[in-house]
Amino acid sequence: MKKNRLCAIINLIEPAEALLPLTEQRPLGTLPFAGRYRLLDFPLSCISNAGINTVALFLPRNGRSVGDHVRSGKDWDLDSLRGGVFTFPYNDLAVVAAQQQAKARHHFYDNYIQFLRKSGAEYVVILGTQNVNNIDISALWRYHQQRNNEMTTVYKFLPAEQVAADDQVVTLTEYGKATSILPLAEANIPAAATMVPKSLAIHMIDVRRLIELLQEANRQGQAGGLNLVLKHAVMQNNTSAFEYTGFQANIRSIQEFYAANMQMLLEKNYQALFFSKQQILTKVKNEIPSFFSRDSQVENCLVGTGSYIEGAVTHSVIFRNVLINRRARISDSVIMQGSRIGAGTVIEHAILDKSVVIGPNLKLIGTAEQPLVIGKGQHVYQQKEVVTQ
Repeated sequence: MKKNRLCAIINLIEPAEALLPLTEQRPLGTLPFAGRYRLLDFPLSCISNAGINTVALFLPRNGRSVGDHVRSGKDWDLDSLRGGVFTFPYNDLAVVAAQQQAKARHHFYDNYIQFLRKSGAEYVVILGTQNVNNIDISALWRYHQQRNNEMTTVYKFLPAEQVAADDQVVTLTEYGKATSILPLAEANIPAAATMVPKSLAIHMIDVRRLIELLQEANRQGQAGGLNLVLKHAVMQNNTSAFEYTGFQANIRSIQEFYAANMQMLLEKNYQALFFSKQQILTKVKNEIPSFFSRDSQVENCLVGTGSYIEGAVTHSVIFRNVLINRRARISDSVIMQGSRIGAGTVIEHAILDKSVVIGPNLKLIGTAEQPLVIGKGQHVYQQKEVVTQ
């Protein structure tokens, strides 16, 4: 595949309210995941593995956390002289003055159109970060070429009980074409169906056609976002449907984020996501190995580098540079980078964001359905403070 035939758009304009407070200071795409990664690493790695060298990142507002993580794109081999990583922040009408919003609606997709024209590519693949996966974009591109349609969308069959009423699903014809993407509650899926084709919000489309669709959306003042344009495009165009069969996790809420991290503790899931023929890359940080004291007890955990563990940790995801003091007991939890856990403290079914400090002899207890969340940089020294988090 010639590198200039494909460009990529990573759409970071994704609903994140249900993930507060974790998304209070960052977009969904920069949420930490599986001990050392960010959700953004998955689409970036898939793009890199396909040899694509021109990528646009579209953000709703400030892109500081994205810029700090991605920088030039060197860690994903995207810092080329031809192409590179281009960041477009503030794609949210809410940040536009009220008196300017009517005009802004007719220019909402100007940056998308400019990027696509300057890319010089024939095709564009659009991905988000809400669905964790390791898709082979080269295989998707070959499939798109063979079917000779203007657009291809990606789905994965999931057991019906794992698909919520508001999850987006693909309506398929008997010949394998997609005719719509709708919430399950509105889709024409037989009630007796045991497997449901869930949309992964990954699309490949001819650049020329996407520019036409975006120009039309500008003319109509339709500023509902790229995903809405693409959903309409599935119904308006001959659209192929590509089945993804690898590991996938949907992250739309705190509970789903917690569950996805816990899934990484199952070896078959971890192997399927990270040790397929495609490597998942992330920002390189060279640090010392983690230290485990003689009295520490660690079982079935992912532990990042640079941590210092004296207590007992079971079935948990521990990120870089975490300190767990003696007699502390942690189970079924996600502890993010730079957090400090005091001696004798018990933590169960909890998510601690970056740089959280928990004092000694406290109890932080959540459930698998409602994990307790402590926001970024919080310091908790008294038991009564846990209730108010």
